[in-house]
Amino acid sequence: MKIRSIELTNFRKFVGTVRVESIGDNVNVLVGRNELGKSTLLQAINAVIFERARSTASHVKAFRHFVNQTVPEVKLTFDIDGQSWVIHKRFAGQSGKAILTCIGGAVYEDEAAEAELQRLLGFTGGRGGGEPGIWGTLWVQQGQSLGDLALNEQAQHTIQGCLEAQVGLVTGGARGQRLPKAVREALGALENQRGPRGAFKDTIDQLAALETEIEQMEGKAKTVSDDLAKLATSRRELKAAQTEWDETAYQTELQGERGKRDAAATLAAEMTSARAAAKLARERADVTEKSLADRRRTIGELASFETEKVTIQEGVTDARAARDAAKTALETAERSLADLRAEARANSDTIRRLDRIRDAITLNTEIGLHQETLDQAETLEANILRLTEAIGAIAANDERVARIESASTELAAAEAATNAVSTTVSFTLQADARTRVRVNGRTLDPDETAIALLQPTTIAIDGIGAIAVEPQIKELSALLQRRQDAQDNLANALRAAGAEDLAAARTLAARRREHERGLAEHRNQLVRLAPGNSQKKLPAGVNALKTHLGTLRGRLKSELQALKLETLPPSEALGTDLATARSEGERLAATIANQEAALAGPKATLTEAEVHLNKHEHRLTELDTKIGTRASDLAAARQTRADDALAEDAERLAREAETKEQVLAEHEKTQSESVEAIEARIKRLEATAANRQRAIITLNTEITRLTALVQAQEGLGIEEQILSQQAERDRLRESVRAYEQDAAVLRLLSETLETAEREAKTLYLAPVVQRVQPYLKMLLPESDLIFDEDLGISGLQRDGHTEDYGVLSGGTQEQLAVLSRIAFAELLLAQNRPAAVILDDALAFSDDDRIESMFDVLMRAGDNVQIIVLTCRKKLFARLGAAPLELRKVG
Repeated sequence: MKIRSIELTNFRKFVGTVRVESIGDNVNVLVGRNELGKSTLLQAINAVIFERARSTASHVKAFRHFVNQTVPEVKLTFDIDGQSWVIHKRFAGQSGKAILTCIGGAVYEDEAAEAELQRLLGFTGGRGGGEPGIWGTLWVQQGQSLGDLALNEQAQHTIQGCLEAQVGLVTGGARGQRLPKAVREALGALENQRGPRGAFKDTIDQLAALETEIEQMEGKAKTVSDDLAKLATSRRELKAAQTEWDETAYQTELQGERGKRDAAATLAAEMTSARAAAKLARERADVTEKSLADRRRTIGELASFETEKVTIQEGVTDARAARDAAKTALETAERSLADLRAEARANSDTIRRLDRIRDAITLNTEIGLHQETLDQAETLEANILRLTEAIGAIAANDERVARIESASTELAAAEAATNAVSTTVSFTLQADARTRVRVNGRTLDPDETAIALLQPTTIAIDGIGAIAVEPQIKELSALLQRRQDAQDNLANALRAAGAEDLAAARTLAARRREHERGLAEHRNQLVRLAPGNSQKKLPAGVNALKTHLGTLRGRLKSELQALKLETLPPSEALGTDLATARSEGERLAATIANQEAALAGPKATLTEAEVHLNKHEHRLTELDTKIGTRASDLAAARQTRADDALAEDAERLAREAETKEQVLAEHEKTQSESVEAIEARIKRLEATAANRQRAIITLNTEITRLTALVQAQEGLGIEEQILSQQAERDRLRESVRAYEQDAAVLRLLSETLETAEREAKTLYLAPVVQRVQPYLKMLLPESDLIFDEDLGISGLQRDGHTEDYGVLSGGTQEQLAVLSRIAFAELLLAQNRPAAVILDDALAFSDDDRIESMFDVLMRAGDNVQIIVLTCRKKLFARLGAAPLELRKVG
């Protein structure tokens, strides 16, 4: 595909028609300042190819001029397969028009044109417009050159189709894809990123558990060994305890101490009785005092609970009221929201009717514009007649002014030549003497201080005499004749121009030029007023416009009948109504949103009220339970003993305890050695014997226990169990090694298959790599570009390392993306598929050296692919050496 020209009419920022033509086969560059419309030009190319002329999509409506909203048109001329085509689209919504013309051949219109264009350029169409596919990759819009290629699915299919046509299916087909998948699944059944899994992990877990069990059993075996050692020790200690004890000495000492104890016991008995009586009395007094304190506390708690119960009951009442109020508020808010939604639906109906009326006003405005055009045509014709008469009345023109200027120049030269040979006489006179001086009988002018003399002259001075001056000038007659001829020529030229002097002639000529310019402008305006419209089949001329105006008036009448309107409302009033309705719609929407958001408040309030009520009711139940329990306990206690009786008993028992404690104190004063001290010695002696006996019993028991444990462990065959479990451990270890070997084999197989797959992909991508490699060597020698399976750039290999594409600098990413696009275009062309590359400010991040290399790449690639470069950097891209393009205004 070769783009030859592009023409835009009223497209976005452009008013009128602009055109770029004479686009060559190789590299072309369009240089222009910012906001010239270069990106708009690329957008128009995309629009005329991929957007449907009758599309009503918002982005298609955006093609209209952003101020006057005129209907945009785009015409693209291109060559493909040796034939020239012109696609012309008028984006006017449902009345849009598409015409595809094969120069010297068939003509397709509307849907047929859209379908044939899709067939020619190989893209997929749809109701919403065409899918650019690979063209979206080859045509780089401003700001989209940085980053990965990001081929969409259709673009990938296009390139993959070209690759398969050259290298075939080199990855083994579906079967070749199933094998790596099966290997990965088998490996995934054994392990994942966190380690072993499935049966492999279960076996490892079983081995770990078994090793723990073996460790425990070995611990038991050690315990048996320790028990045997303890058994021998216990037997030695038992023998020593039985042979090293003197029973006679022990009994003698014990009986002596017991006699002392009996003597002291009699005295101590009285003290014990007194102490017991005192202790009992004190305990009874303390118990009674505690009972009195507990009863008083219970009475206080009951009073506190009753007070809290009253408060809680009030809280329950308030919480129920709050819940009911919140429920009522929520119901009121929901009813208000329903009313607002009904009002919003009614407002939407009003907006739709106002929009239809606005369309009718637009139609009426178009009628008015056409009528104004007819009125302007009549005015222009009258102005043309007036200007023609005015031009005829002015004789001065540029040619006659030039003749006057030439004559004036000649006169000035003649006078200069004459003055150069004249005799100059200067006067320095007193003010009262000037009237006394006369030159050839003429009195000097007041400001005259010198005169140039060509002929004999007499200067007379009253009262003094006369001075005769006779200049000696050669060829005086020739000089005078030249000056006279110049004066005559100037006079004739001024007379022919109808002017008094050169300035007047120039003024008249300028006025005539202005009239002629106005005449030409009026004639052009008259032609432009009724140029005709091929899309609407409207011939040129005012009469055709009148007929079209009648048709529009018929449409307006029909629309007024449908709207049941006699006349259209004022545009301002409709705009106000529409703005009011839309504002009301926005207000209603905002109010509805606020109401919906406000519902959260009543809902939260209701929930909070219910939680508060439940909390109070739960506390009230707890209080009722506590009050009932405390009241029952208090009533039962009072049945046993009244409050006054309990207080009296507490006071009486306290006095009795004090009396008995005084008696005990008197007895303690008369005591010598206490029974406790003697008893302690007896206990020590008895304890010694008892300890010996207990030691013997303990040792016998320990010997029996250890003997039984040793015999029991030997009966269980702990050693045999350890050997059995060790055999099972060896089996599990072998299983783990087998799983590890299987996983290693699967990993090796997976890596081998991945290597084979990479090699296959390398072969698969070879046509792209082969085409991009020569350009890459020009830009980055000793480097290789790596593509992924989706034909995106994944990295750059250089200096023995692979750098991820995402970590490269913005300029390098941009340059590699351009090289890849050129390679894709060459691949498409090699398969006889259409392709062209358009770069809109696509090298914005390149340094001075890289940009020079990229210029070389573009010019080399231009031998194979048509490349159109759009840029705002005139000085820099002058070094590209590409064919210059120009965006020209037409008409």
